[in-house]
Amino acid sequence: MEQKRNIIIKICYDGTNYYGWNVQPNVPTIQGEILKSIERITGETTNIKGASRTDRGVHALGQVANFFTSSNIPAEKFKDALNSILPQDIRIIQSKEGSHNFDSRRSAKEKIYKYIIYRGEITPFMKNYVLCIKRELNTEKMKEIVKIFEGEKDFKNFTPERGFTIRTVTKAEITEKGNFIIFEIRGRGFLRYMVRNIVGTLILAGLEKLDKEEVEKLLDTQQEEKKYVKFTAPPHGLYLVDVVY
Repeated sequence: MEQKRNIIIKICYDGTNYYGWNVQPNVPTIQGEILKSIERITGETTNIKGASRTDRGVHALGQVANFFTSSNIPAEKFKDALNSILPQDIRIIQSKEGSHNFDSRRSAKEKIYKYIIYRGEITPFMKNYVLCIKRELNTEKMKEIVKIFEGEKDFKNFTPERGFTIRTVTKAEITEKGNFIIFEIRGRGFLRYMVRNIVGTLILAGLEKLDKEEVEKLLDTQQEEKKYVKFTAPPHGLYLVDVVY
């Protein structure tokens, strides 16, 4: 029996009109749209695995996914073939042949996310892509507190998930560019809502509603009682920037 080929694609998408990455019944999803397009091109019913299960409204500049196919279409041609069918808010920016054991999720060494905050009046062209905050933010305090999240930590208070909640953050940083505040976080894997809850916590600290000690307590592994964070940043300011292999 001939072994199927493993095709790797890199995807950029505007998540505004989609209910996240994962296929769901009766609603549009990123995974669902790509699966339909692959089936139209190859005539095959397959599965596609994404490196990250982005939530409803979250965007991606460099999501990575892979699927197996018996099609003889050259790997690099899948990019244009899929783009000719996909909605314009989903674009394949690269397609290539992968080894048979490549798994977009399990093979990933690091995922990079950014969250964008805008200080000032929002415009119609920005409303789906940044979080607008008109109140004054203490960004120096946010820059100090963000470093608390680096390293191996228990993020049980930053996710609705149960079970193993320890994750390693290799980088957590806040930078400023004009009226934009950009939060960047890197790590091998993240829990559901973890990044948005970290951002929400930093915003509360910037608004002087949380101090450093209170944030540290949220990461204190000695406290058995779950204390869920008070503010989850909305999804539209979040971007999956890249996946490193």
